[in-house]
Amino acid sequence: MPIMSVLSRRQLLLNSILTLPIVASLPASARPARREEDSLLPVDPTSVGFLPDRLAIADTLVAHAVADGRVPGAVFLVGRRGAIVLHKAYGNAVLRPASIPMTTDTVFDLASLTKPVATATAVMQLVEQGRVGLETPVADYLPIFAKAVDDRSRITVRHLLTHAAGFPAGGAYAGKTRTLSQIVEEIAQSRQMSPPGERFLYSDFSFITLGAIVEAVSGETLDQYTKRQLFAPLGMDSSGYQPAMGLADRVAATTSGDALPAIAGRVHDPTAQALGGVAGHAGLFSTASDLARFCQMLLGGGERNGVRVLKPGTVAQMTAKQSPFIAEARAFGWDLDSAYSIRGAFPPGSFGHTGFTGTSLWIDPLTETFVILLTNAVHARPSSSSTVIPLRREISTVVASAIADLPPGPGRIPAKMPASLDDQVVVQTGLDVLQSEMFARLRGRKVGVVCNHTAVDRQGRHLADLIVENGAINLVAFFAPEHGIRGEVDASVGDSVDAKTGHRVYSLYNLKLPKEQRYRPTPAQFAGIDTLVFDIQDIGARYYTYIATLGYCMERAAKLGIKVIVLDRPNPLGGLLVEGPILDAKLSGQFTAYHTLPITHGLTIGELAMVYNAERKIGANIEIVKMPNWNRRLLWDQTGLPWVNPSPNIRNVREAALYPGIGFLEGLPLSVGRGTDMPFEIIGGPWIDGVVLADWMSKLRLPGVSFVPTRFTPTSSKHKGVLCGGVQVNLWDRRICRPSELGIYLIDALARLYPAKLPAATLYEMRSMVGNETIPAAIARGEMPETIIASWSADVETWRKRRAPFLLY
Repeated sequence: MPIMSVLSRRQLLLNSILTLPIVASLPASARPARREEDSLLPVDPTSVGFLPDRLAIADTLVAHAVADGRVPGAVFLVGRRGAIVLHKAYGNAVLRPASIPMTTDTVFDLASLTKPVATATAVMQLVEQGRVGLETPVADYLPIFAKAVDDRSRITVRHLLTHAAGFPAGGAYAGKTRTLSQIVEEIAQSRQMSPPGERFLYSDFSFITLGAIVEAVSGETLDQYTKRQLFAPLGMDSSGYQPAMGLADRVAATTSGDALPAIAGRVHDPTAQALGGVAGHAGLFSTASDLARFCQMLLGGGERNGVRVLKPGTVAQMTAKQSPFIAEARAFGWDLDSAYSIRGAFPPGSFGHTGFTGTSLWIDPLTETFVILLTNAVHARPSSSSTVIPLRREISTVVASAIADLPPGPGRIPAKMPASLDDQVVVQTGLDVLQSEMFARLRGRKVGVVCNHTAVDRQGRHLADLIVENGAINLVAFFAPEHGIRGEVDASVGDSVDAKTGHRVYSLYNLKLPKEQRYRPTPAQFAGIDTLVFDIQDIGARYYTYIATLGYCMERAAKLGIKVIVLDRPNPLGGLLVEGPILDAKLSGQFTAYHTLPITHGLTIGELAMVYNAERKIGANIEIVKMPNWNRRLLWDQTGLPWVNPSPNIRNVREAALYPGIGFLEGLPLSVGRGTDMPFEIIGGPWIDGVVLADWMSKLRLPGVSFVPTRFTPTSSKHKGVLCGGVQVNLWDRRICRPSELGIYLIDALARLYPAKLPAATLYEMRSMVGNETIPAAIARGEMPETIIASWSADVETWRKRRAPFLLY
C-alpha cells in the first residue's frame, strides 16, 4: 500500500519558500542537498559538443510551458557522452492544497515509462539467462493462456514486448482491487482485437502480463526483482515501486486533486492502484538523476561505472526494431517510430518512451545523447497530459539541433517530415496516363465525362480543359456530381453549360427532383455517347457519395451498352487500412450506402468499379486506366501528386484520415466541424463539456490521436450560430490511427456522458452511416466499445477475401 508522506517536512518547505523563480532549486536550509556522483554533475555544454545558445532554447521552452500553466512543474535533464549538460527544476511539485516547489531530486510517477525501464529490462535479463524465450508462448509461463479458445494461445513474449499481442489497451479497474493472478486471468479471457503479430495495439495488458512472467520465472514480485537486479546495482536509490518513507515526501503530485499526505506516493494509474501499486505497465517512481544513470547504462552497452546489468548484444537487440511486419516501429519495450514517438529531429535508431503523467525520455546512440523531461502534468486543472506532447517533440528537436558535431551516419530528420512514411515516389494518375497517350483511347468515340474539380493532372490542369484543348475528341457532354464539375456549387446542381469550354453539363445531383431521381443519370442524358469517362477522387470511406455516383453511372451505362473508362486515383488512406462493419445488405443502394463495404475499404476508385461490376452483377463494359508506381502502402503525401480538396469540408490529409471515423456520427445531433475551419477535426454540441470529454478520450490512449477541449460556433450545418463545447482531434500518425474505432469510442463516451441527449431512438439515426442497426442498439445498451469493435473483425476478414480478386496493385 502507498506510504504516507512526512507532513512536517512539507510544512517546512512551505514555510521556508516565499517566492520562487521559474527555474528553481530549494534553499539548503529547506532540503539538504543530495550529493551527486561526478558523472551526474553538470559540465560545460561545449565540452561535449553542444551549442549553448541552442540548448538554452530548450531550457526556455520548458520554462515557458510552466509559466503558461501547461504543466505545474518540471525537471529537465540533458546528457551526452557520459556527462550532464543541463539539469533544472521548474515551477511546483505540488499546487494544492498548498504549493511546494519542484526540485531536481523530486520523485515522479513514471507511468508507462515503467514498461521499458523496469519490465522490459527485467524480461531481457531473464532472456539472457535462458529462463525466458522471446518466441516462447506465454502459456508456457502462465498456463491460464493455454485454455484460450482463440489465438491467445499463440501469443509469444515477443508479441507482448512489441504491443503486437492483439490485446485491448486496458480495462476499467478504477476503484477496484485485484491480485496479479486475478487480472492475468481476466486478460487471458479478454476479447482479442486482432490476431497476434498483425497490428500494433498499445496495451497495458501486454506489460501486466510480462510483469506476471517475471514473477512466475524469478519467484520474486516485480518490485523485488527490479530493486535487487536493476536499481540497486546501478545506484538508482530513488527508484522503485511504492515510494518508501524517505521518498514519499519528495513525490510530485500524481493526481489533479489535492496532494494530501494520505495519498502522497500513490500511483496515478487506476489499474496499477488496483494491483496495490506494483504492475508491469505502470507504478514505477524515479528521479531525473536515476533515469540519467539508466540512460548511461544503455549507452554504455549495459554497463555503468563498472557494473553490468545487460550484455551489449542484449541492449542492441532490445533497442532495435523488432516488429518487422508492422508499419509502426517498436523495439522490446521501447518506441522507435510510432504515434507515441517524441523523436523530433533525432536520427533513426534513437529510441524512448513516454508516460501518461507527463514523463518522457529519449536516447540517441548515434550522438550518445539523452533527453529526460519529467512533469506533473496530471496535477493541472484540467489535467494537461495531452498538452505536454508537443513540448516533448519540440525539446527533442531543439536538443538535436544543438549538437554541433553530429557524427557521420544517418542525417537529421527534419522535424516536419513524417518519419514513419516511406520516401516519396512519383505516381501517375489514370488521367496522367491518358494524357501521355494523347487521349488515344478516346479517339473515334462519342465521349461523356463524369468529373469534378479533383479531375486534374500533376500540373493541376482540369480534365475538361485538356480534352477540349486536344481537339481530336468528340466530347458530347459533361456530367456533374455534387458540387459541380469544377467544385463551385455548394447546394443543388442543375443542368448548365460549362462557362470555360461551352459544353453541356448534365446534373447528377439535382435536389429539386424527387429523391429517387436526384442522383441517377437518365437514358436521355446518356443519349448520343458510347464511352463514359469517370474521373473523381475518392476519399476511402464507404459513405462518400461520389462512389455511389460511380455505381449509378455504371448501372445506366450497362443498360445502354456504353463503355465505362475509370481513370484511377490513389486512395488517400492508402490501400492497407481496412476496418469497420460491412454495410447491411438491406441498407445498400442508397446515396451514402451504395454497396456492402466496410467503412474503410482500402480500394482505389478503379478497384471499386470492378467490385461493383462483379458483386452487384451490373455487367458493364469497364476499363481501368491504372496508376504507374502506386502501391498500397502509399499515403497521399508520398505520391508527389497535388492535393485538391475532395470536397469543401475535406481540406487536408488529416481531415481525410479522420473522416471515416467522424463522418458516421453526422446523423446525430452533433456538429462535426462543418461551418468551421476544422471540419472533421472537431466534434461537439451546445450541451457538451469539452474538458470532460477530452479527459475521457485522452485516458483511452487511442493510437495515433490525442484530444484537446475546445469551444466553437459553426457558421453552417448542425448548431449553426450556437456556441458548442467539444474536442479537437489531433491526428499524430495516420499509419496507426483507426478512424472507425475512434468514432465508436467517441459515441460511446458521449452516450455515457449525455444519455438524455442521445437516447436509443436518436442513436438509431446513425444506422445507415455506421452500416447496421446492431451497433446503435449496442451503444444504447451500454455495451463496451471493445466488444462493438471486436464484432466487426469477422466482417474485415470476409472483406479482405472478397476484395482480393479485384486488387490491381
